[in-house]
Amino acid sequence: MIEVWNNVLQEKELKNFSDAVANRNIMEGPVLKEFEQRVKELLRADYVVGVSSGSAALALSFMAIGIQPGDEVIVPDLTFIATANAACLLGADVVVAPVSDQRPLLDESVVENYITPKTKAIVTVDLNGRIACTEALKKKYTERGIYIIDDACQAFMSCGQDGTMAGINADISCYSFGITKMVTTVMGGLVATNHQDIYEKIKILKTQGMPSIFEGDTYMYPGFNFKFPDVLAAIGIGQLDRLDMKMEHMCRINKMYREELSGIEGISFLDREVGEHPWMTDIICENKAKVRKVLADNDVSSRPLGEPLHMAHYLKSKGNYAAADRMRERMLYLPGGPDQDIDNIEKVIHVLKSNDLK
Repeated sequence: MIEVWNNVLQEKELKNFSDAVANRNIMEGPVLKEFEQRVKELLRADYVVGVSSGSAALALSFMAIGIQPGDEVIVPDLTFIATANAACLLGADVVVAPVSDQRPLLDESVVENYITPKTKAIVTVDLNGRIACTEALKKKYTERGIYIIDDACQAFMSCGQDGTMAGINADISCYSFGITKMVTTVMGGLVATNHQDIYEKIKILKTQGMPSIFEGDTYMYPGFNFKFPDVLAAIGIGQLDRLDMKMEHMCRINKMYREELSGIEGISFLDREVGEHPWMTDIICENKAKVRKVLADNDVSSRPLGEPLHMAHYLKSKGNYAAADRMRERMLYLPGGPDQDIDNIEKVIHVLKSNDLK
């Protein structure tokens, strides 16, 4: 079976892990600091904080800006449910806003319709590496006291056409280093911000709201345990050492799919702008069920786009969500990943070219 994702921990990552254990760098310490510094330089951010997951990064972002019951947080209809859950668990009312017809991203033109006096934050999501309207929203709503948080968990190393890395135009940006990401630490995430006050608060919030767990004598905020162990950061450093190779390989896979499948009846592609790194290759299928069956019959996995958030009964939905519904009905992710064998990609292409997909 060709799996939809392949990301392998190689000898360098395993050696880094072993060295961290041998040097007794188990919990947060010098290895995490090195990993944070390297990512900070890549993102060109003022401040970064390593945390336990992308979901933790989102939760800490909301905690840092003081989200509480009664506040409203706007999220796009198409994103992983973690984006909404992080705010829900803090008691916020999560308001689902539509995505664009042409790109599976928050529709900037309708955001104003979802703003109320209770709106505390707007979350943009760089779905599958595509850059959302973060910068435009920040320019528009900062003076109104609304924070812009960017969920860039699927967009590490994507950038806009001006070279700005995904998320950096937001007040706070969130990244994931889970196993299904280009750079993995198995579990892990990161928060980036250019606001020193937010950075300082997040560092405290991630350790139960205390400046020092060792001293344990000052309780500043209600926090939680969102620490990022050195042993996992050690894996991440090994992954960063292969970053250029991983990015090049994923771009090669995406290019192969686009070049070989563009003329296939029943399959098309969404636009992707210069600088937007393909986390996975997504295709639009006129008959998604048939495409998935053809692939499965040939031992090839595929992944559908997740259910739009307006389907979640505990979120606030209002308006027209037809664009997301159409995306859900037709979008499919093909096998990929930074360590996916090119022979597997060639097989997927052959299968799709050899069958009637209408």
